[in-house]
Amino acid sequence: MTTSAQASRNINLHIYETLFARSENATPIPDLVESFTLSDDGLTYVFSLRQGVLFHNGKEMQAEDVKASLERYAKVGASAKIMEPVAGIEATGPHEVTVTMSDVVPDFIGQLSSPRAPAVVIPAEEAAKEAGKIEIIGTGPYEFVEYVPDSHVKLKRFENYSPNMNYTERDGFGGRKTAYFDTITIRFMPEGGARTAALQTGEVQFLEQLPAAAAQRLQDNPDIKIHEMTPWAFQTIFLNASQAPTDNVKVREAIQIALNMEEIMAISTDGLYRLTHGWQHPGTVYFAGDIGQELYNLNDIDRAKQLLAEAGYQGEELVILTDNSFKNHNDTAVVAGEQLKAIGMNVSIKVVDWPTALATRAKPEGWNAWTLMMGIEPYEGPYGVVGFFVGDNNFQFEKDEVLENEYQVLNTSLDLEARKQAFANIQKRLYEKFYAIKVGDVGIYQATRSNVVNYKPYRIPRMWDVWFE
Repeated sequence: MTTSAQASRNINLHIYETLFARSENATPIPDLVESFTLSDDGLTYVFSLRQGVLFHNGKEMQAEDVKASLERYAKVGASAKIMEPVAGIEATGPHEVTVTMSDVVPDFIGQLSSPRAPAVVIPAEEAAKEAGKIEIIGTGPYEFVEYVPDSHVKLKRFENYSPNMNYTERDGFGGRKTAYFDTITIRFMPEGGARTAALQTGEVQFLEQLPAAAAQRLQDNPDIKIHEMTPWAFQTIFLNASQAPTDNVKVREAIQIALNMEEIMAISTDGLYRLTHGWQHPGTVYFAGDIGQELYNLNDIDRAKQLLAEAGYQGEELVILTDNSFKNHNDTAVVAGEQLKAIGMNVSIKVVDWPTALATRAKPEGWNAWTLMMGIEPYEGPYGVVGFFVGDNNFQFEKDEVLENEYQVLNTSLDLEARKQAFANIQKRLYEKFYAIKVGDVGIYQATRSNVVNYKPYRIPRMWDVWFE
């Protein structure tokens, strides 16, 4: 895909499929690939493709289609960077593709499975076309019917869909997918009240996001089922290590120690949240256990004041950058700001629109703290999260050699245990240097009409394996 926009992603994952998908617990699993091998040196992947998989135009998927799709993604894909270490792609059989790497990339399969801007497989003749010129043809359980701007996208069941019989049921974005609905119409309804009203009248049968107040009001309505999706995102506060007063690590630690995460999350999320200290979700491969937990949600005013005194803090202004586009960003800034005033900090809040917030954050001056909800990055695993803190464009404006070295291990070691230890070391370092603060996990409410059966919340809604009663 040439975009990572959430709306496009949510629709396209019903139309297109990828070589690998993410499972229910976000680990990579084969999708259009039947099996694969990796050479001992970590440089050669051989993908054996599933046979009998049809595109929506009736053509069977072949190795040449996969080769052309990957080569196209390297040119126009929204995450084309994942293809930079690829030295060559060859169709080495009708249903076999060999990918040769110039460097070892332990997470290459994980990157190919990412739903953020998925590397989908399309017919070779479509892959040869310019971006924006292709016909919408995939292998997924639903096929494209129409797009009406500012109104809707309509899909219909692909009658010749080839489910993956290696699985018994859906599994994340993979598994065995069964399309029960004749058609799916995705309507664009930005106003929360209008969405809720449409659900209540039966005009729509599913809402991707239901406002918290509406969820509480409708929880006893027999015609509606409320679904909680937690975790959906991280709530975070980034700290600028290049600007006073947050250039002093003791000031950054004081901020960490002072904050009452429960109060921040309760207000900024309207009550749907989970208090967790980790920079990966619990239950996932890279979750680093208790590391940093002793520094989380302390709300220790006396200790925070002591740290400020040790830092020589003299009332310098602490500028919290936030935006007026996302309520939870703004609420986090306001509540955290009040808590930091309680330890004697001179807090000001700079509220701008979202594009201005991004532009301001990208410069080292003009801010000390920045509120951000990380959505897809934690779901994708450690690489998306750690990427904020490493390289020349790190968000804290301070290059940290410990983080750089551990990130190198994360990116190059073929040993999973070594990579897990590297991430654990990274989380430990983040709780030593306080370049950012993990506030908690954000949840969202989703809703279906009561006659919708077998819907299961996931990071991105799935309309396969769901039917009407």
